[in-house]
Amino acid sequence: MNKRRLLKLADLLEADAKNKKGVCFDLNVVAAKIVSKGEYRNHAVKDVPTVDCRTAACAVGLACISGAFKRQGLTYRINRDWGLDPKFGRRVGFDKVPTAFFEITEDQSDFLFMPESYEGATTGATGERKVATRIRDFVAGRATVKDAE
Repeated sequence: MNKRRLLKLADLLEADAKNKKGVCFDLNVVAAKIVSKGEYRNHAVKDVPTVDCRTAACAVGLACISGAFKRQGLTYRINRDWGLDPKFGRRVGFDKVPTAFFEITEDQSDFLFMPESYEGATTGATGERKVATRIRDFVAGRATVKDAE
């Protein structure tokens, strides 16, 4: 587990939750343009996603588009068919990148980043704080995948 990267993501989520002009957090979408309330459109191939209220993003999406992890190799690619894909080295896609970048198992990635692993709100500042708290608890050993079962 790469604790430093995970804790940096928790910090990023908490900072964005405080920023009224930050991304519209939604654990159900990697990153997409907001068309209207609750309605999203995938980014076009030449788009550069913005870290502001015109973009909806999950924790991994925010990590990718924020540039906070660019020096460590975390970026994204816009896929013509379904929008933004996380990218780390040769790995591309939500199913491969979080596990490799954060050095966690697939079950741990699901526990931290999938909406099905959470009860209640997984959107907005409340959702961001919830994910940040789970990440911090996970790193500290206070929350495990077994806790979710």
